[in-house]
Amino acid sequence: MSKDLILSTRVSAEEKEIIERKALESYRTVSNYLRDCALEKRIVSVKGLDEIAAELRRIGNNINQLTRAVNAGQAYEIDLRRTQGRLGDIWQSLNSLTRAVR
Repeated sequence: MSKDLILSTRVSAEEKEIIERKALESYRTVSNYLRDCALEKRIVSVKGLDEIAAELRRIGNNINQLTRAVNAGQAYEIDLRRTQGRLGDIWQSLNSLTRAVR
């Protein structure tokens, strides 16, 4: 569905802060958050995702660095068993969080 129309409204500074905080907590843009609220869509905020997202970013950065080293010929053999184990731990954490929300 095309979203080419603009709907604007006025809010107080306090209301704006609350809306932005709630949108951020639900991992949505303000537009998506307000649209979902107005259309009575279910909005679920899961506590603990920030830590998991940070860990995934760290792992992604490490994999990028390793890829660069291999492509530059600086490394030929890389053991990713610890990374694989950590990703398994993260997967379990995500499963636990999503089960708690259901």
